[in-house]
Amino acid sequence: MSKFSRGASAWKEHRLADRLEVDGVPYTVELVARRGTGVQGYRVTVHYIPHEGGTEIQVQLPNAASTADVHRLARELEADPLRLVSMAHEARGAV
Repeated sequence: MSKFSRGASAWKEHRLADRLEVDGVPYTVELVARRGTGVQGYRVTVHYIPHEGGTEIQVQLPNAASTADVHRLARELEADPLRLVSMAHEARGAV
């Protein structure tokens, strides 16, 4: 099969932060966008993966209509670590 005959990937992953501290706990933060059944575009989730074990935090975001929207959102979030911390607090109910 030629690389030109394959369709676009159903998954898009973007590293937003290699190390982001939330309440003293370091996390790797990734944005995951995936095509879903019954959804136009991509379902978008931000995953906070703890460095030292523990519970992963997941934040569901509004759907993205296109790959360009996914990339724009990734750039916005990567540039705003305070927003990422706030989102983690809200997901944990700490706000």
